Amino acid sequence: MKLLRRVAKIGRAGVLAATLGACAGSGAGPKAASGSGPVARDTRILHEECDLDESGAVAEDINGDGRPDRTSVSEGGRVTCRGLDFNFDGVIDAWVYLDESGQVRRRESDYDRDGRIDEVALYQAGMLIERQRATTLSGKLDTWQRYRDGRVASAERDSNGDDYVDQWWEYPDQRPAECPLIHSDVNGDGRPDPGATVDVCKDQYTPTARDGSGPANEPEGADPALDGVPTELEAPAPDATPAEEPASTPGAAPPGGEGGQP
Repeated sequence: MKLLRRVAKIGRAGVLAATLGACAGSGAGPKAASGSGPVARDTRILHEECDLDESGAVAEDINGDGRPDRTSVSEGGRVTCRGLDFNFDGVIDAWVYLDESGQVRRRESDYDRDGRIDEVALYQAGMLIERQRATTLSGKLDTWQRYRDGRVASAERDSNGDDYVDQWWEYPDQRPAECPLIHSDVNGDGRPDPGATVDVCKDQYTPTARDGSGPANEPEGADPALDGVPTELEAPAPDATPAEEPASTPGAAPPGGEGGQP
């Protein structure tokens, strides 16, 4: 969440459309209702059924206060889902769903204890592959992260709550996770815009040599991750008013769960 606030201070920005081939193209118009225009995302937070009140559910009181802290539901002799109460207040904080092999396939989490799901995490063979997040009080999804080999690989974000993606977070392999490049749609056409990229770690990131032995012999300020990408790292001009970021959920876990993730 601190990173999101930092990005807001830097200013909204985007990247050359060619760097994100799937978004390349021209002249769709601001959120035009046509086949070539941007498509609204499904921002609903859907809870998968896990009936903790069914007769076969097994409740466990871990802290001895007389209330169940973990309740497991089984089907065909195997546990299919669980409800977990981490702070022992009698309200479920997380729902965990297991596949046929017993590995986690889905997890729904309520981080701010308001009884609403803030994040849905999806797993494949027990490995995290995607996170869908609601990082504001609007009660709908606004951030979609994809993972590869346990590390966040990319993210898309609806920063102004209009159900359209307007930020693309890129995590180059040679960078730490807290140093993404953030490409934005400034003109509202659903595509990252040329000449506008925020490099979150511009002032602290030092590219390493190809063999990993130390700093690369690059001109001062050069960053191989930005080769061929026009950037705009300063705040917008006074007459350029960036879209407001929605308020953050008080007490919620950082939306990325890791330093540089949205």
